[in-house]
Amino acid sequence: MDPVERLAATSGLAVPSPPTALAAWEAVIAGARRAWPAMQLDLAKLVEFVGPRLVGADLAAALAAAPAGDLAIAAMCDAQVPTAHAAFDAILSEVSAAGAATRAPSDVVDDVKQILRVQLLLPREGKPPGIAGYRGKGPLRGWVRITATREIIRQLKKRQRETPLEKSLEDALGTASDPMLSQLKAEYRAEFATALKEAIAALSAEDRTLLRQSIVEQLLIDAIGAAFGVHRATSARWLQRARAALVTQTRAKLAQRLAMPVEQIDSVIRLVQSRLDASIVRHLRDT
Repeated sequence: MDPVERLAATSGLAVPSPPTALAAWEAVIAGARRAWPAMQLDLAKLVEFVGPRLVGADLAAALAAAPAGDLAIAAMCDAQVPTAHAAFDAILSEVSAAGAATRAPSDVVDDVKQILRVQLLLPREGKPPGIAGYRGKGPLRGWVRITATREIIRQLKKRQRETPLEKSLEDALGTASDPMLSQLKAEYRAEFATALKEAIAALSAEDRTLLRQSIVEQLLIDAIGAAFGVHRATSARWLQRARAALVTQTRAKLAQRLAMPVEQIDSVIRLVQSRLDASIVRHLRDT
């Protein structure tokens, strides 16, 4: 089935003049390539994506009115084309615009960019990526900005609801049977909480995002790599780096604040690291 026949079948639109419709389709392809010259274009996937989203008096008119560049990058992102994921970063600049409009802190804006990379670009639990929800009825940038604004507001509200870090530490320490940690709870709880806060604040935005994606969102290494546009081995190495950075920073902050032997600090760090997933990392965005 040629592209005009396939587009007609999926759109349900009439084709009074197949040559005119074919010329309109070729114009869509040319517009897509002008908009995204570095993006690999899978024409079969493009036909499959564009057809159901066409609206007009007939196929040629609908194709002429379609936002070629926007539909093309959405289609290729939906098809998991790596060059499309890389190109999509340009559209994610709309998250910064949404952050400015909502006066959100810069770390929230950075976090939402990573959240949207996952939500919009990666299929999860058998469902297509969120980008499949784009219907081509307006500019893709505007659609992303609206999505970003909603997510920023959600994240800001979530911050207000979440338990303070000190309470999380108290809950985690309260269940411990280690005598040394019990002593730390009784004598140095405030210093320890402050050291952790400082350590989390010292992490890069990328490291905080990696830890959250792995532990809070429970993404696999492959999904994290896809979100960052890197090989799974690279994402695994980055995640290991992020965990090590948090442990190293916490050790350094504790050493500055507490007059404790190095071996005692190391023992505390090992115990905290074992509870990191449940009690600490979910609060990274509080920094």
